[in-house]
Amino acid sequence: MDISKQSIETSPDSVSAGIRAISPMLLGTAPFGIVFGAFALDMGLGIEGGQAMSLLVFAGSAQFVGANLFGQGASIVVIAVTTLFINLRHTLYGASLGPRLLNAKPSERILMSFFLTDESFAIVSQFKEVRARYYWGAALAMYFNWQVWTFVGLVSGSYLKGLVSLSLGFVMVPAFIAIIVPQLKNAGSFICGISAAGISLIFSDFPNQIGLIIAATVAIIATLMFEYFMSSNRPDLDRGQE
Repeated sequence: MDISKQSIETSPDSVSAGIRAISPMLLGTAPFGIVFGAFALDMGLGIEGGQAMSLLVFAGSAQFVGANLFGQGASIVVIAVTTLFINLRHTLYGASLGPRLLNAKPSERILMSFFLTDESFAIVSQFKEVRARYYWGAALAMYFNWQVWTFVGLVSGSYLKGLVSLSLGFVMVPAFIAIIVPQLKNAGSFICGISAAGISLIFSDFPNQIGLIIAATVAIIATLMFEYFMSSNRPDLDRGQE
């Protein structure tokens, strides 16, 4: 089964359509945002610093690492370089999404890259062509959603000390389930998901989330090989049905 044939040609040309598409994922990020707010407060960033990080960085797991490094007294350079490595997967997102964006000037694409998240990429990646308004609807909805839940965690941080001690792997689960499950629509997507999960577990101890980059690369290769195998054998299958 060719995954490309399962893709919808062009996204809607509407901000509201993008908001509606990503709305099921907004609640899934709530625990993540609340815990980050409480964690940032615990690391000494304060309400202003924690909210500023969400406003200016907007990068989930990288914000946790950055706040932790800040709490340990790390330099700005160390924090910046570390968070850059953590977000390397976004280069894969950008390489995939860039050629499909319609009606977006180079300057607008640069701004779009800041708002690109796992959730917004999952929403727009189902289309062969993505209209800018649709992207902005999904991306900005997630951005403002993240700010709200960060603020909730910050203002209630003194009452949420227990949440800070929870495993971040636990609070991230709802968000990533909301991203992944809707994408499992055919055999190719299952192969991609299973191979990525398996490889990421094998390389989970690698530093700076390098294992995540390896897992994504292997999953892409495995899916492309599956597509090639299915497309090359389809003529034989079609003849067998005649």
